[in-house]
Amino acid sequence: MIKRDLQDGTSLFILQEDHADLAAQFAAHWGNERFAKLEPYESMVFAGIYHDSDHRETEADIPIDSEKGLPHGHRTVPFSPKKIVALSQNIDWVSERDPYAGLIVSMHHTGLAQSRYNLIQSWQTGYGAAAPQKRIRPEMEATVKTLEASQQEQLDRIDRIGKDSSRHVWVNYRIFQVFDLLSLYFCCDGYEADGSMKAVRITPVPTAYESEKEVELHIIPSDSQSVRIDPYPFDVSPLSIAVIGRVISGDPVKSEAASRLAFHKADRRLLSWEVMSASEAAPLRVGNESE
Repeated sequence: MIKRDLQDGTSLFILQEDHADLAAQFAAHWGNERFAKLEPYESMVFAGIYHDSDHRETEADIPIDSEKGLPHGHRTVPFSPKKIVALSQNIDWVSERDPYAGLIVSMHHTGLAQSRYNLIQSWQTGYGAAAPQKRIRPEMEATVKTLEASQQEQLDRIDRIGKDSSRHVWVNYRIFQVFDLLSLYFCCDGYEADGSMKAVRITPVPTAYESEKEVELHIIPSDSQSVRIDPYPFDVSPLSIAVIGRVISGDPVKSEAASRLAFHKADRRLLSWEVMSASEAAPLRVGNESE
């Protein structure tokens, strides 16, 4: 569950699969005259849609933070052994339908356990050589090692058959991190305490498969519902994106059952933004429809 605290004391919640759908919206539109089109396109979009479907197992029970009377956010939810089983099952499910997508999803999750392998930097990791290395949780060490061994076998097979190359896969891994980070930016991380959006950057971002060309993406807010990105990586500008969220008031007096009921009954809100190239002017808006 993605959680963002709002100015009025309420909290916004976004299901992990809805966050994944937002990441897939970026994947679907990636590529233009400056950024290479995704290859394989269908596999990368498929990976975006289903890369966090393992979270259904934990979100089905809606873990409650009893001190706040709210569901736990994705960064505070207690570890559950169900996560390991669900992660492996989801990677298997994706792989059965699209082996390339399954490889990207597996690499994404083992990378998350290790600061995205320090291959891409953002507000999460900090910038420069001093960016800290995240340690793997002890509960995840065996799973990460098993998944990475399987990944290496697949990468070696790709190199042997000559259909693609492991370098190509690693480029796609890095681009996939951009989709995930951009989704997290709009869902939760891209806001100051006063609700205004932050200017951030993601680097280094590959622009091609057959060369070492990389750029630094600058995300520059225009207002609460639109940002400019420089250089611009998508095939249309402005790009309209949206995700469904729920806004809930916390009450520590509530029982866990009452807190879950409030979550189920919460009004759904369509949160929408426009993403455009730095050369375009921001659209005029009245009010803030996203909150």
